[in-house]
Amino acid sequence: MSHLHERGPARVEANLTPMIDITFLLVVFFVVVSTISEVESVDMELPKPEPTASAPPPERTRSVLNVLPDDDGEAIGYRLNATEYPLGEEGVESLQSALVVLLRSSPDLRINLRADRRTSQRHIAPVLNAITEANTRIGKGTPARVNLVVVTRRMEIE
Repeated sequence: MSHLHERGPARVEANLTPMIDITFLLVVFFVVVSTISEVESVDMELPKPEPTASAPPPERTRSVLNVLPDDDGEAIGYRLNATEYPLGEEGVESLQSALVVLLRSSPDLRINLRADRRTSQRHIAPVLNAITEANTRIGKGTPARVNLVVVTRRMEIE
């Protein structure tokens, strides 16, 4: 007969030694990690927000320069504030003279250049050149402040 059957039925027992070892290692790990994290913590003095930080920015002088679109993505003229200027070299020169007057009267002028998204670049480039030339004429050392505004919906011509 076999010796295995002589011992009797096999009993299932849990060996607790590996579980005790793992538990002990976990306790040691958490003790070591908690001490390191306490050493690395730094007290920070964050700035407190002032009520003026949420105030709107001061109103600056600005002018709106529109490139007036037609139905085909072309331009029919330019409008600076309420004055309209025709396309072409004469219209751009008149626009440039008006920009010189505006830039002399208020050196921190911001110009919002508005154009329809379908407007061709060839109608926008002369306006940007006119702004640059007007700024150069007044002898200002810094470039003019221009915000390019693209209108995604169709602009109504008044």
